[in-house]
Amino acid sequence: MSHIVILEGNVVPEKLDACVKLLAENRLEVTKNYEGCEGCFGSVNNEELVVTLWTRWQSAEHFDEYLKWRTQRGDFAEVLAFFDGEPKIKRSNLFFG
Repeated sequence: MSHIVILEGNVVPEKLDACVKLLAENRLEVTKNYEGCEGCFGSVNNEELVVTLWTRWQSAEHFDEYLKWRTQRGDFAEVLAFFDGEPKIKRSNLFFG
């Protein structure tokens, strides 16, 4: 059963373009190719300054390993610096798809 992780948060207005650029040109491509990742999408609501990342993993353990790797490298902290407050992270198991 696939594991779904959705990250959504408000981005600091003057950092929105840089955040989207970093994610689109670097971070999401690497995520998409990480072991266990079955899909990766990013979207932006320019009016509300909200970035949403949607990922699908083979298992919760695959995502946990990915998050551990990103955290150790400092990548997760770098991305979080773009957000105005802590983004919401929702995790669930796919039951249809």
